[in-house]
Amino acid sequence: MKYYLGLDAGGTKTYCLIGDESGNVLGFGAGGAGNYEVAGVPAAAIEFKIAMDGALTSAGITLDQISAIGLGVAGADLPEDYVMLEKELLKPLMGDIPRVFENDSMGGLRGGTKAPYGIVIACGTGCVCAGVNRAGKKARVGGINEDFGDMVSGSSIGTEGLKAVWRSRDGILGPTLMTEKFVAKSGCKDIDELFHEMYYERITYADLEPMAKLVFDAAWEGDQIACDVLEWGGVYLADMVTAAARKLDMCRDTFDVVMTGSVFKGKSPVLKDAMTTRIHRQCPDAQTVHAIFEPVVGALLLGMEMDAPVSDEKYAVLSNSLDEAARRFGVSFQAE
Repeated sequence: MKYYLGLDAGGTKTYCLIGDESGNVLGFGAGGAGNYEVAGVPAAAIEFKIAMDGALTSAGITLDQISAIGLGVAGADLPEDYVMLEKELLKPLMGDIPRVFENDSMGGLRGGTKAPYGIVIACGTGCVCAGVNRAGKKARVGGINEDFGDMVSGSSIGTEGLKAVWRSRDGILGPTLMTEKFVAKSGCKDIDELFHEMYYERITYADLEPMAKLVFDAAWEGDQIACDVLEWGGVYLADMVTAAARKLDMCRDTFDVVMTGSVFKGKSPVLKDAMTTRIHRQCPDAQTVHAIFEPVVGALLLGMEMDAPVSDEKYAVLSNSLDEAARRFGVSFQAE
């Protein structure tokens, strides 16, 4: 029997899954923040090991029994990052076990759709788009930070909403429901008090988070100015997706666009609708979908696929086994 390990390292947690060649999930482990850019390489290595040891112990096997490893690591952006992390983190922990090492967005993609190809658009704290075509070619768009061109995130949607509130206060725009929502969130008596409190920095942007929720709620209630903000966000996210599709020659293909991140959980559908409509201008057979599984499942699939493609039968076994694993380990592997 062959065994596979999948590890997803993010800014708040590190998850590890172990499965066998039939698709059965055998072990799970969890550690803290595994993003080396946040915690540093030594600290990230500790969390990697905690998660791996937990998964190996619960599976009842040892690391030398693992046939292949799939990794999705937040912060791995540039080629030199991969070289450094392989040398300083992965090889000391995993030795020479065959592995596929990707940015965490690729784990999100593989876990998000049943197909081994497609495009993922992740938008929450930041935004990143990544894809792989049927031939296995990969591409990534954005995902560094605003200084390098990223435009849309939960924070930027909230900030654009607040800017619209200021313009409404000045009479540049008409009335907007976002005004009363931002005032209520701040605890101020009216928009003028909120203006003065923010002008003198007694109230900050951080005090009003999550601001994007206020925009989504106002749009859901029919506020046209809030809808305009969400359409702006959807258009940019679509342009990220179509840029990836062009790089991968996928514009005429049928594929899933996997949506992950807090922005896609907003109450109003306007952002998703605007994004989908613009994607269809260039990729008419693309289908926007919410992710199926958490990225750690994608990492496990990447490891399994180092030996052989995952058949429909094996995928079904894995899916059923994840339900059992969720009950056993008290963790949901379904994407939230």
